[in-house]
Amino acid sequence: MLLPALILFIMLLLVGGGLVILVCRLMAKVLLSPPRMTDGRVAWILKRLSPADLGLGFEEISFHVHDEKSHGKLKIAAWWIPAGVSNRCVVIVHGYADAKVGGIAWAPTFRAMGYNVLAIDLRAHGESEGTQTTAGFFERHDLSQVIDQVRLARPAATREIVLFGVSLGAAVVGATAAMRTDIAAVIMDCPYSDYATAAKTHARANGMPGPFFQKIAINWAEKLSGADFAACSPVKVIPTLNCPLMVIHGADDLFVDPIDMDAVEAAINSRRPELGPTVYWRAIDTHHVSALKTDSQEFRRRIEAFLNASSLEKVEK
Repeated sequence: MLLPALILFIMLLLVGGGLVILVCRLMAKVLLSPPRMTDGRVAWILKRLSPADLGLGFEEISFHVHDEKSHGKLKIAAWWIPAGVSNRCVVIVHGYADAKVGGIAWAPTFRAMGYNVLAIDLRAHGESEGTQTTAGFFERHDLSQVIDQVRLARPAATREIVLFGVSLGAAVVGATAAMRTDIAAVIMDCPYSDYATAAKTHARANGMPGPFFQKIAINWAEKLSGADFAACSPVKVIPTLNCPLMVIHGADDLFVDPIDMDAVEAAINSRRPELGPTVYWRAIDTHHVSALKTDSQEFRRRIEAFLNASSLEKVEK
């Protein structure tokens, strides 16, 4: 009797272990390969396909960047939305599983403030090439090269560049600005404290398996991608940025816990005054990346005040 019971126990262990491996591998795949925003999904979810649907003139452009992972070339798709005669440009970077078509929700506000707009698709998103998203680890190099190329192609329209990112895009713009000394200002809308925490919060909100599975999946995703997710954590990057910084959180965000927000706010408060103006806004009655939707006038007023203060300080220096 002992031998059959032992065999059964071993079989159960193997089946259980196999299920754990399968679940964790699927979770790692979801982390690295978000569903693309196809035209069908965009039309259904956002009710738009391009900036033209927002009444904005635009130009489809693309950049070919050196992929720091494969060491080959990677195409990054983008839209250029001009604001007439202006030497200021804002680069809008969308969040996880979104695309530039989602990012352009903020374009009319910035354009009305006199900013040319460059909206990009991150690698593995939208119309850009690439198969894996890496929490900003490789994306920061993509975006930095995009900035170099757009400045070379449109020098008069990009003398002053502001980076605006939402959620994952907030981490990307922060990590990119940390590599450069020529960014006029960074605006981060609903950044998480670090990618591992964000992934666990998303998993919990979406009813996915618990912390044991999540930890294995995150570690597996790092090994599969060759990325160090922690390297671009906003809480690490924020104190190092040598340019003006504004951070926005929605107080009712389902995907960024209050503890996460507090950690980001603490990182903001640790910034040295000589780095430039630093603004933190926790918008009440506001969900994830919804400050613009909740009160568009207040959103513009605060953004404009921050950017005007940043420009004034640069002039005074």
